[in-house]
Amino acid sequence: MDRNVARSEVLKASAELVERGLVVRTWGNISCRLDDKRFVITPSGIGYDRLTPEMIVVVDMDTLRHEGGVKPSSEKGIHAAAYKSNREANFVIHTHQTYAACISVAGFAGLGPAPDEKAELGGEIMLAGYGLPGTKKLKKNVAKELNKNSSAILMEKHGVLITGKDRETAFRRAVLLEDICHRAMSSPGFSDFSDGSPDGISCLVSDDELLYTANGSQKTYALNGSDLPFPLRIHAALLSSNPAAKILVHRATETCAALPGIKKLPAILDDFAQMVGNDAKCVPSDSVFGIVKALKKRNGALVRELGAVCYAGDESDAAALLTLMEKNALAFLHASRYGKVPVLSLPDRKLMRIVYLKKYSKRQFISEV
Repeated sequence: MDRNVARSEVLKASAELVERGLVVRTWGNISCRLDDKRFVITPSGIGYDRLTPEMIVVVDMDTLRHEGGVKPSSEKGIHAAAYKSNREANFVIHTHQTYAACISVAGFAGLGPAPDEKAELGGEIMLAGYGLPGTKKLKKNVAKELNKNSSAILMEKHGVLITGKDRETAFRRAVLLEDICHRAMSSPGFSDFSDGSPDGISCLVSDDELLYTANGSQKTYALNGSDLPFPLRIHAALLSSNPAAKILVHRATETCAALPGIKKLPAILDDFAQMVGNDAKCVPSDSVFGIVKALKKRNGALVRELGAVCYAGDESDAAALLTLMEKNALAFLHASRYGKVPVLSLPDRKLMRIVYLKKYSKRQFISEV
């Protein structure tokens, strides 16, 4: 395929997946085969809304070397394995889509796709064992399932890999897989994922002022004022110890409210471990000091009567943290149906967090480890 055409197809898929809610921020990656030796892939660490054709990187399938100064996705090895295992695969999509990620933790045996769905997916849905992102272990685990002629693979505690003969086929399969996983999780009384706008946003607009947006209205408060709403009292106290916490957001959701009386929500999904931390403490709302303490070394906490509370350096990152809080909570609730929740190992949780902090060391809003 012509390089420019392939890059255009990747950009179209990026827009489609964002619109459908299957990818956000820089999570996941997309590639298109050029020929038997090369493919183009999305870059590392650049949001889908910022992509240009020049940022789509050409990678050699055998050596994994790339052309130009833009760094390709760290999962390029998995894409190369997909193309090598199936010569008819010309397009590969890797996402962290919500319901499939939850099913990768627990409930995989109960998926039960219909015969016509299997045909559309190109065969059986497979589950690859866990491996840290970008590692040889993950590549090996995924390649093992690819060699079984699967075009739809759940990656345990991480996301999915979808292959197709073209962009349209791969996209349809990604959507269908999410629908199948959603159906498998649904039951009376079980909350759906409700990724939406924050209930409230506190923004540091100057050295001594906070702008609070909630219920469709905005109001500016003095940072040291006596009339601060409860969320802003949290923000003011947090800023005293972490001046880089420029944005604080909160949202009460059915999923977070449905959590049992636990002391903390552990990291089950690895993107949660990266951005939020080792876990999210569940704390009462009667002590601002206690809430700020719960946010130490973490970018999110669950506060009773207020919901998920997250902070970051900008509004986009703070909203992404809310998304991860809810997705991880949904994974926890779903896995609880099957007995003991299989959380990420402590070493993996810590490593994910440390690597993320070092990789994004210039983004000072992240908590110090």
